[in-house]
Amino acid sequence: MKLGNLKKLSYDDLASYTDNFSQRNYLCHFQFGKLYHGKIVRAETVQQQYVMVKVWEKPTIYEYMPGDNELRLMDEVILHRNEMVTSHPGMLKMYGYCFEGEHNLGVVYEFKPFDSLFNLVRNDSFTWLQRIKVALGFASLLRFLHSAECSIYEPFKIRNLDCAHVVLDGDYNPKLCDFGLITGGIFPDRTIYTCHHISGSYGYIDIYSDPVKDNQDVFGFGAILLSMISKRLYTEEDREILGPPVPQWALKEFAVYKYGDVLDDVFGDNNDDVVDDNDDDVIDDNDDDDDDDVDDDVDDDDDDDDDDDLKKPKFSLVHQSLAADPDFDASDGYKITKLGLDCSNVSKRPNMEKVLTYLLERNVVKKHVDFLGVDKLLSSFEKGV
Repeated sequence: MKLGNLKKLSYDDLASYTDNFSQRNYLCHFQFGKLYHGKIVRAETVQQQYVMVKVWEKPTIYEYMPGDNELRLMDEVILHRNEMVTSHPGMLKMYGYCFEGEHNLGVVYEFKPFDSLFNLVRNDSFTWLQRIKVALGFASLLRFLHSAECSIYEPFKIRNLDCAHVVLDGDYNPKLCDFGLITGGIFPDRTIYTCHHISGSYGYIDIYSDPVKDNQDVFGFGAILLSMISKRLYTEEDREILGPPVPQWALKEFAVYKYGDVLDDVFGDNNDDVVDDNDDDVIDDNDDDDDDDVDDDVDDDDDDDDDDDLKKPKFSLVHQSLAADPDFDASDGYKITKLGLDCSNVSKRPNMEKVLTYLLERNVVKKHVDFLGVDKLLSSFEKGV
């Protein structure tokens, strides 16, 4: 079976591209399998092409029914044959696919990965500017996938955003590489699939909102943003010991900042306990209502008072090593922290267009337009891409 220009590959082909799935070529896990660096060598032309190979495996920590991964692969192939969707620079270009039964499933992308976001989050060499570039590019992609420009039908909802599902090229441009729970857009309601009964990736699951609404992706973006600025990851070890996901940890840190150590009465399972319905608007997803942002302690007021030295410093989750980065602007720390917390809000969240607009207004972006590729991003924004 041939699908357009996509190549039908064998599992032996995938093994050849990755040196038999060697540890040296292993890139990262994803929710339902593994990613590998790959290389296609064409002996007849003595040329080589760098690729990324993705293989599905039977998950051990998620519910699984026979045929689930076949459905996920089919959806990914269908998605990447849609030129409207793949027009965004945050989408990968598919080279081919392998469909040889339940245990031999994979796709190949025309992409030379530098690394995955999961691997880089805690890395000291991953600078503040590079993190902001990833946040901007990823916000741009989600804004696009949620927009009418991407689909004449319902907006796409990814539903399993994860640091492990974002791969970067050598210039730190982010690409989304898994769509295992996607619904909306060109697809009918995929939530009726057995393989969609999973709520999302552990550590990024939004238990508060409707799983078919796009604000679940806003929650996922917020979790990823908070991970990038705090250098904190939700790992398999955290899952095993029932450790808090990054958004829950962040909200508890804010509760400690706001209330001190008296948490039992003010901080429960519902994170509405640490937000204030009377806060001034910063990122309001509903112009008719007051914003449900975090408290004025993380407000957006730049005015300095004579009493500033008597006030607590603005609440920020930016890791101290990143705050020491020469390109870090102190006024951005609490604002980007606030954005991450707003995306985790229970009752109301900004949409991705407002998230992107808010990021573009930060000082670090204004000072580093060229490095961050802002002109290109804005051009795509105006074109609806």
